[in-house]
Amino acid sequence: MEFEVTIVDRRWNPLAEREELDLILTHVAKPTPTRCEVKEKLANMLNVDKKLLVVTKMLTEYGIGRTRARAHVYRDYQRLLKLEPEKVKKLNEQCEQAQEAQAEA
Repeated sequence: MEFEVTIVDRRWNPLAEREELDLILTHVAKPTPTRCEVKEKLANMLNVDKKLLVVTKMLTEYGIGRTRARAHVYRDYQRLLKLEPEKVKKLNEQCEQAQEAQAEA
């Protein structure tokens, strides 16, 4: 899928020990990209391990082909497990499971 990722805001949160990113995804005349596609593209852009990156929020703006998203990049996987809500962890784990299933096929 072809879409463009623009980082609008990038800040370090010393208390949570993570980088917090506000993103705009542009996908004119195309469907909203999946969380997995966003995670893959963002990990490649930032050159970070996909396991340390979580896409926490995606809000599609109806009719204009744009989605606002938020992502967190951790330095430590244990910190990610401790701080992220279960719902967010499950949504991001589905990406890992889908990629493993594709690799086995």
